[in-house]
Amino acid sequence: MHLYQKHSPSSLGELAGNQQAVEEVRKWALLFESGKLQKPILVYGPPGVGKTALAYALAKEMGWEILEFNASDTRNKAEVERVMGAASSSAGLFSRHRLILIDEVDGLQGTADRGGASAIAEIARNARQPLMLIANDGWDRKLAPLRQLCTFIEMKKVNKRTVESVVARIAREERLELGDGDAARIADDSDGDLRSAIIDLQARIPGSQRDRDKLIFECMRQMFKAPTYADAVGSFNGTTLDHDTVKLWVEQNIALEYERPDEVAQAYDFLSRADVFDGRISRRQAWKLLKYSTVLLLAGVSLSKRARYHKFVKYEFPSFLKSMSTSSEKRAVRKSVLRKIMRKCHVSLACAQEYLPLIAAAEKKGRSLAPFFELDDEELAFALRA
Repeated sequence: MHLYQKHSPSSLGELAGNQQAVEEVRKWALLFESGKLQKPILVYGPPGVGKTALAYALAKEMGWEILEFNASDTRNKAEVERVMGAASSSAGLFSRHRLILIDEVDGLQGTADRGGASAIAEIARNARQPLMLIANDGWDRKLAPLRQLCTFIEMKKVNKRTVESVVARIAREERLELGDGDAARIADDSDGDLRSAIIDLQARIPGSQRDRDKLIFECMRQMFKAPTYADAVGSFNGTTLDHDTVKLWVEQNIALEYERPDEVAQAYDFLSRADVFDGRISRRQAWKLLKYSTVLLLAGVSLSKRARYHKFVKYEFPSFLKSMSTSSEKRAVRKSVLRKIMRKCHVSLACAQEYLPLIAAAEKKGRSLAPFFELDDEELAFALRA
């Protein structure tokens, strides 16, 4: 279990930061509990500040059931009616109220999701049970129809000292030794994202990176060697890899695992069919099709073999991810160089690029401008190559 899940708050009092938002949500829930019907609330704020954790902590504290939906679940009539039924019901199965949670409501994209946005507005308009919506950007234009229907509550980045305190507490409870200033550095790097800080802390647990890599390679081995459909489909259970990343891993290693041309061809055919479904999911936002893509990706590729190979295969990291990582690093260096030029010369970004040949020319003549622009070795090397 991830530390972020393991140490999630079990009550509102345990939530780190955003106390004003927490109190507003508590007051809203208590009014609902006293029998006074309240408008739905929309909680918004940057990732990692505890919006979803707030919902679950509230449900635990109030003794409410919680039903969670993603905004993508409310894009067709059947799903809307299912959510509407839960939101309009007089009670939960084991409690007087049930908290209806709809996440990522600002994730609806363009005209294709107008039906989803109107469906969410319809749910908010008719809800008789506590309804909480979650978004990152509360000022997104797509949320305008909800402004009259919901109470908007903002959650801000968590204070650095609060993040540091949480990191230090979790480290103590996990018996993880941190060096002097480590908790503060993690808090600094998180920029108010508590979840990110806890993920960084977990990365410092001895063996965590090795164990994660081992899990990926073990999943790959189980998928390719799977003797049955069920074994193949379940080969990546428990991993945190997303569907697209798994697809890249499988694509990279088909030719390493399979030796017969007909097996390789059939495996890639199944992979391409999975890609077709992924395209439909992206265009239509029809996430129910994901199960078909997953079956084609895992079971289809796995069962393309005539018989199980018993050889050892050193599975490779996807070359696409490597190239993307390298490209990202180069862009970061480029941005850093141009910003330093802009700051020193008081010019625009476009003009800053025109200084790169000047830096290279000065370097060739032994009159380095690196000290003036405060360029480190990596940044200077970029300027010379540009």
